[in-house]
Amino acid sequence: MSPIIVFFIFFLVGLFIGIIIWTIYRVIKEREKQAEKEQLENEIVSSLLELKKHTTLNIGAELDTDYGELSNKYDLIEVALENEVVSITIANDEGFPVISTLKDPYEESAKYSALFQSIYKSSRNKPSKISIEYDEKHYLYIKPVVKNDIKLYVIVRSNIELDPSSERKLIREILNILDEYITSNS
Repeated sequence: MSPIIVFFIFFLVGLFIGIIIWTIYRVIKEREKQAEKEQLENEIVSSLLELKKHTTLNIGAELDTDYGELSNKYDLIEVALENEVVSITIANDEGFPVISTLKDPYEESAKYSALFQSIYKSSRNKPSKISIEYDEKHYLYIKPVVKNDIKLYVIVRSNIELDPSSERKLIREILNILDEYITSNS
């Protein structure tokens, strides 16, 4: 065998081994970064929940109300974090926000409740919900619900597509939270 052919074979084998080692190294580093990111997110969420409990307990004691006891129950922000959604807004039939995780939910609640009503009125098969994918990474869900004979619209923004079981769980948790905001007529 010629020394050039032997050199070429060893060069290709070395290059192949180098590429494999580099790829494994990158995958390991990426997993470590992802694990650190998830750990940091979990620490932030648990710190915020702990801070919320202490803050609401102090406010409840200062105002002599039972507000501090509500911190042990589900809150809309906690539900959004738990279900990994970006925002949750509940709007009434007229488009006004009832409760939201957004700072200024008025435009979103009016726009998307009107969108659902418009699609519902113009559609023959009367959809029970609307799912909109407005990027490859962003989703919008609009679902009408009825709570104590009040028609409401749940508007959820998400970075992931919700499967039907996750969506049902999310709606169930939101309805439980609405018990705190909408009292029964009886």
